[in-house]
Amino acid sequence: MSSRDRWVAGILAAGVAAILVGVLVTATRTHIPVSHIYVNPAGARLLEAAGEKVRSAPDWPGTFEANPRYSAPAFTGESWLTFPDGRVVPLPRKEILLWVYRG
Repeated sequence: MSSRDRWVAGILAAGVAAILVGVLVTATRTHIPVSHIYVNPAGARLLEAAGEKVRSAPDWPGTFEANPRYSAPAFTGESWLTFPDGRVVPLPRKEILLWVYRG
């Protein structure tokens, strides 16, 4: 392989790496709009302990509904829920039973 080929391959590899890093950074900083979520009783206790209103879901026994405005990306083990008053509450994803997205 000639010197020119190595330069071209290096530039292409650096470009691909920069694109992948850009996608990862964007994904970690993105807020996903959420209409409401359904959580299990353990999740409801965590949200109530953080001072957020949680109500029993009338159509799903043993499940509770909360109304966050945004959520963190889905590739982490813990969801950071942002509520309308600006409060951010961490909640393990295993406690969330159903996401209802806006838009």
